[in-house]
Amino acid sequence: MQIDIEEILQYLISKNIVSQIIEVFSDETVNRGYYKILCKLIPSDYKLQIKWINTPENFIYSYQLFSNTHLLRWDNSPHFPDISTFPHHFHDINEKIKHSIVSGKDIKTDLDIIFKKIIAFIDNELTK
Repeated sequence: MQIDIEEILQYLISKNIVSQIIEVFSDETVNRGYYKILCKLIPSDYKLQIKWINTPENFIYSYQLFSNTHLLRWDNSPHFPDISTFPHHFHDINEKIKHSIVSGKDIKTDLDIIFKKIIAFIDNELTK
């Protein structure tokens, strides 16, 4: 999968929930790319960390929402083979592992889905 980090950054900036891009890291070699973006969200005590490792054999991703602690995470580390969407899975706020609604095939599509879930999660947390 080809990753255009500038395109992803522009996409993130266009989202109303993203208030600031805090950190951008990219390390590309001939056979591997490692990318990390950290965004501050609205409300400001929430952050989203996005990581990808791209090799000819694999595309590994992690999308993690956190504040003072880990809240939600979607990733495809292959360590839960019993999940129906293996290797894609979701860690909820209680660290329960569930099937994933993202596929890792298209970053912007995944992020569209994730932002909807994050907004619903934050709205629910704010109304408690």
